[in-house]
Amino acid sequence: MQVASVPRTLLIAAHPDDETVGAAIRISHTPGIRIVHVTEGAPDNPSGAFAAGFSTREAYAAARRHEALCALALANIPQDAVTNLQFTDQKVAFELESLISRLVALFKQFCPQIVLTHPYEGGHPDHDSIAFACHSAKILHELEHPESAFHLLEFTSYHADAGGITTYEFLPSVTNEYRNILTLAERQLKITMLREFASQQKTLEPFMQPEVEPCRRAPRYDFRKAPHHGRLFYEYFDWGIDGATWRDLAHDAERHLLNPIGRAA
Repeated sequence: MQVASVPRTLLIAAHPDDETVGAAIRISHTPGIRIVHVTEGAPDNPSGAFAAGFSTREAYAAARRHEALCALALANIPQDAVTNLQFTDQKVAFELESLISRLVALFKQFCPQIVLTHPYEGGHPDHDSIAFACHSAKILHELEHPESAFHLLEFTSYHADAGGITTYEFLPSVTNEYRNILTLAERQLKITMLREFASQQKTLEPFMQPEVEPCRRAPRYDFRKAPHHGRLFYEYFDWGIDGATWRDLAHDAERHLLNPIGRAA
């Protein structure tokens, strides 16, 4: 009996833990998957590190990486399948062109058939930045290597809902989604993986009763528009960026990297 091959899958997550929140069970069922964390998970402002019990942001970043490796080991993901690009948490929007270039290089190196990443939903500026960068890098990669086109899929992150937070649901879209209803064993595995992130337990409380892992093909976003009406979730925090500034930065990167004149310059 011939065993069906598993598509080469590359998961791009903003922070160590986003992959577990959005796709722990899919990860556990995807042999050969590679995980890329874009940021170290530690902002420049050390207050988050201090609040989590660390004396420096560097120690905090190291702990977050270790937590992710321990969580992923429960899904049988070896350490050498996990990469961190070492961007700074909350600052990815200011380095979009650099990130896009790094992703283009990764796509060329690994030739994925599926890339799995964040939706554009205004939950966290880094999530939106990774969504934008993956869309942009896919365009550039497939212009140079049309024979290596891949499917861009999304896992859920979170977004604002009447001043609160919605988890395990996408914002409405024209794209159909696949809702993987978790078995009892899968729920327990995901919860066990989430508990490995000791430094993030307060942040992860809204995710600790997983029932479903939705996934969908990435829709065609207009990144010049807000992902939804009203205040974005990250605009409730002093993270040095709001939605209007993020959209300006994305538009600048888009004009420079994706405009034919910009590419020729």
